[in-house]
Amino acid sequence: MEKMSHFINSIYIIWYRELLRFWRNKMRVLTGFSFPLLWLLIFGNGISASLSLPIPGVKFVQFLFPGIIAQYLIFTGMFSAISILQDREFGFLKEILVSPISRTAIALGKILGGATTSSLQVLPILFLGPLVGVNLTVKMILLLIPAIILLAIALSSIGVAITARMKSLDAGQYIFQFLAFPLVMLSGAVFPLHNLPVWLNLLTKINPISYAVDILRKIVFENSNLPPQAIESLSPTINGHVVAIHHELLIVVLFSSVMIFFASRAFHKA
Repeated sequence: MEKMSHFINSIYIIWYRELLRFWRNKMRVLTGFSFPLLWLLIFGNGISASLSLPIPGVKFVQFLFPGIIAQYLIFTGMFSAISILQDREFGFLKEILVSPISRTAIALGKILGGATTSSLQVLPILFLGPLVGVNLTVKMILLLIPAIILLAIALSSIGVAITARMKSLDAGQYIFQFLAFPLVMLSGAVFPLHNLPVWLNLLTKINPISYAVDILRKIVFENSNLPPQAIESLSPTINGHVVAIHHELLIVVLFSSVMIFFASRAFHKA
């Protein structure tokens, strides 16, 4: 019982430190929120004028809204793990690695810290919905929040798994940029996943983020007056069948669990 209490307390300390670091960096908070705002209001509305969707009555900027949430989570969730490289650079990581704290607890604290800060940065985006014609409801927000947290945990785990054994801060930033771009572009966050070339369609199917994006999109469009068939036309398919939301949720949960496992193992080898 005492060991479990120490384990949980260790996770809490690492998590709380990540939260403090986030709140003290005011510029990170302000500049971070401007990114989705510019994408929605400028890019989204600009493309809406020239691009039509297969769903009548839905503008591209409305389609883009849940995609922006996922896109921002990808960048903030993965890049939150940069703090590990900063800790290594300033010697703090060495101190906690030789301390009695379990390395699994360190990994989980970093993952939960990154997931919390990225989720906090994303939540204000929800209130931009009315600006692009997305009607917010209490039910929608309550469904979106756990979906956002789940995706944030998966993405933060990817970042922690990569940076746990890396030495260079610059190399970490380049690798994250290299990984983030295909994850975004192959997820359906920016463009619909229909009528794609065979090879590109295959890549979107094996990208677990595609199913997370579709969960967000189904929640956003749930309270619309659109028929279910219209919404499903934007969803990923396997063997010609639309992937149901509970199957998508299972895929994301399994992906998150696998990434947490790899992140923990990476810290044990650090």
